[in-house]
Amino acid sequence: MNTRQREDLHLFEKLANFRDIGGLQTVDGRVMKAGLLYRSDDISKMRPKDAEKLSTYNIKVVCDLRTPKRHRSKRSRHASNESFHLFNFPLHQEETQASRWMILDFFFRRSGGERFLEFSSGYYQHMAFKSTSQIKALITLLAQEENMPALIHCTAGKDRTGYIAALIQLFAGVPYETVLQEYLLTNHYYETRLEKVAKIVNGVTLKRVSPARTKLILTAHQRFLDEVYQAMLQKHGSVAVYLREGCGIEESTLAKFKESLLEAEQ
Repeated sequence: MNTRQREDLHLFEKLANFRDIGGLQTVDGRVMKAGLLYRSDDISKMRPKDAEKLSTYNIKVVCDLRTPKRHRSKRSRHASNESFHLFNFPLHQEETQASRWMILDFFFRRSGGERFLEFSSGYYQHMAFKSTSQIKALITLLAQEENMPALIHCTAGKDRTGYIAALIQLFAGVPYETVLQEYLLTNHYYETRLEKVAKIVNGVTLKRVSPARTKLILTAHQRFLDEVYQAMLQKHGSVAVYLREGCGIEESTLAKFKESLLEAEQ
C-alpha cells in the first residue's frame, strides 16, 4: 500500500480520506513529525462518534480549502462544540470553476475524459500559481506553534488537500517519490466506495456512463501532481523558493515552519 503501515485507515464512519501527513523520512535523514498535521475529506459529514474520535487528536486549527460558499453552507455541525478554530483558505473562489454543463460533458461526451484531464491540469496550475495569497496565509498560520496540531481538508480531500499536503511534505524534505505515493493513497482509501459509485452511476445513466469514466473523474492522478511540481521547479528551482518568492512568505516564517515540521536531530 505504501512505505509505511497506515494505522488511520477507516478510523471514521463518515471520513474516508483522513490521515496523518507526517512520520516520513526526509532526503537528509531526518523525519517529518507525526501527530502534527492531518488531511481529510469534508468534516461536515462527521457523525457524533466521528467528532468524538477527532477530538482525541487535539486539533487546534482546521483549514478548509473549499470555496467561501461551500465553507459557509457545509460548516461542521460539531464545530461549536469543539476546541478547534475554523479557517477558510479557498484555493478556488468558485466550486471547481466548472459549470454543471461542463461536468455533464466530462461524464457523457465521448471526448469528456480527455476534456476532464485537460481541465484538471489547469485546475492544479491555478492552485499553485493563482492562489498564492491563500497559500501564504495558510502556511503563515501553520507556522505558529500554538496552531498545531492542525487539520487540512476540502470536499474529497483529493485535489486541493492533496496539493497542499504534497507541498508541505516536499518543503519538509520528503522525497518526491514518497510524496507521490502519499498523494495517490487517496485512491486506496476510496477504493471500495468508488467501485460502488461507479456501478450506481452506470446503472442510473442506463450504462451511458461507464465505470471507467466515473473512476477517471473521481480518482487522484499522478499526472496532475507531476505537472504542477515540474512547473514549480521550472519557475522557481525549488519548493522553498516557490514558497518564498512565488507565494511571498517571509524567510523567517519558512524557517520556523520547517523546523516545526521535523523531529529533532539525533
